[in-house]
Amino acid sequence: MTEEKKLNFGSGRDVKTGYINVDITKFDGVDKTFNFDVFPYPFRENTFEFVYADNVLEHLDDITRVMKELHRVCKDGAEVRIIVPYYNCFGSYNDVTHKHHFSHLAFVPFYEDKTRGNYFIDEEFTLKKINLIPTRLGRLVLPFLRLSISQVFGQIIQTIDITVIVKK
Repeated sequence: MTEEKKLNFGSGRDVKTGYINVDITKFDGVDKTFNFDVFPYPFRENTFEFVYADNVLEHLDDITRVMKELHRVCKDGAEVRIIVPYYNCFGSYNDVTHKHHFSHLAFVPFYEDKTRGNYFIDEEFTLKKINLIPTRLGRLVLPFLRLSISQVFGQIIQTIDITVIVKK
């Protein structure tokens, strides 16, 4: 029986056991370092069954290319879990190294039906789940009102936690 191959993409110091930990910087426990803005990545096609990318995409130049590359290195049915700061929360705009800011709709072009305007990516994903994680202030707001209120006021939602499934 083969072991599931998992990728901790942009691990930083959060090195995970049972994963191939990759980052742009060589921290203790990081298995491989490379520039995530240079393609292709140093992995074979159809290698991974799970990718974990926690607070890394907002630092990269071309999100579409990154998603295409993650699709390439994943097997059919692989899960890709992405965690990014929500666009109007302090965690998104207080870091000068952030190149992108994400709303709850940012990843729709990667999993939405092609007939609904997804014209720039051929790779297919399906949405497994999306969670909008509230701030401490946001927890005081009724859950069904958080998204609406967050579009007017900042500091309601702090993080987007989305999982998509690779389709080949």
